[in-house]
Amino acid sequence: MTEKLATKRNPPKWSLWLRGLDEWLLIFQKVSGAILAIYLIGHTLVISTALGFGHPSQLTWERVIGLIEGPKVVGVAHVGTIIEYLIALLVAIHGANGIRLILMQYFGLGLPKPERHTYPMIPSPRKSPQLVYKYLVIAVVIVFIILASYVAFVG
Repeated sequence: MTEKLATKRNPPKWSLWLRGLDEWLLIFQKVSGAILAIYLIGHTLVISTALGFGHPSQLTWERVIGLIEGPKVVGVAHVGTIIEYLIALLVAIHGANGIRLILMQYFGLGLPKPERHTYPMIPSPRKSPQLVYKYLVIAVVIVFIILASYVAFVG
């Protein structure tokens, strides 16, 4: 006779979202890479259109770039400036997270040393060394936001 064991399912907790930060950062890396690739294609098409597909004229350049820049929104910032700011922010986060992933996945820096697993598995009380890289990514992004905001909106 085989008896089917009933398993009790627990509802997900919000702490699981934060505990799986590495997975979220990896998903963000892929999505931001796709956004940047689409932006690169669009940027190439806009610039080649502004240059008249190899036959540049000042009138075509000013008309296309003036359309892209749009009206002023905040102080000296145009719509185009804000779009460039957001793309630069995405590049900074994507790059910092990419460096973190390269250091961890290819060089093993920041990964915990393997331990022998015994039953029942008890979580390790020590903090993961990966936190150093996560905080480094956060610090780079915060510094970039401050500097880019100053350049885009004040200067």
